[in-house]
Amino acid sequence: MNETSAWRGRPLLGVVAILAAAAGAVVAGAEHWGGLEPCSLCWTQRGILALLMGVAVLGVLLWPRWGWGRWVLGGALAAVSGAGLAAAGRHLYVMWNPDVVDCGMRPEVMLQVLPWQEVLIELVTGNTDCAEAAVLFGIPLPVASFFGFTVLGAASLYAVLRLR
Repeated sequence: MNETSAWRGRPLLGVVAILAAAAGAVVAGAEHWGGLEPCSLCWTQRGILALLMGVAVLGVLLWPRWGWGRWVLGGALAAVSGAGLAAAGRHLYVMWNPDVVDCGMRPEVMLQVLPWQEVLIELVTGNTDCAEAAVLFGIPLPVASFFGFTVLGAASLYAVLRLR
């Protein structure tokens, strides 16, 4: 791949960062103005979305010029997107099988009461609050999150690893 074609993926990665920020802003706005209460898996997905945006911004700012740099950036984007898909997939599983999780606390209370190891486990596995997923624009948020991580992950990997 020549250097000119390698730089063409940079704007697409910038679009990925902007879309990730916009998705986060929409969900935060729905929480603030729409009264949606995020569960522990929602918080996990938000954190992963912010991480995806951060990696994409770093990729735009420090665009790799050589092959190994593209593979490192692509690997980081794949790992973060995969984590987002796993969290959204777990949320869908809990939503469809609410009996697999125990009663839990709101994330704010967990942070004040539980040791960090238990908070981390709760953020990854979810609780009964996660079974009642919020709906935004007629779409359950875990479905939108799964779709979003799929599209943003595929677009970011295409931007970084595409061949001529």
